[in-house]
Amino acid sequence: MAWFYEIRSADNTVLKRNGGFATQDAAKIAGREDAKKMKNIRQQDKPDVGRILVGQSVEKPTRYSSQSCNEPPKHIFPIVR
Repeated sequence: MAWFYEIRSADNTVLKRNGGFATQDAAKIAGREDAKKMKNIRQQDKPDVGRILVGQSVEKPTRYSSQSCNEPPKHIFPIVR
């Protein structure tokens, strides 16, 4: 199973979704980096970043890291900042 992240606005609309990560930590790190970039280049016509969610999909991972994930399958979890 692969991990993904979603960056959502304050009104809960999905701003960006990216997946295929081999571990939950890899998805968290990538989500935080993208959210930071979105905040730094924020434009008036684009909504603010509200929160980042990480979850697991049934697809096989396409992005691998040096860590392995031996945790049981999980659903979407908010990242606490």
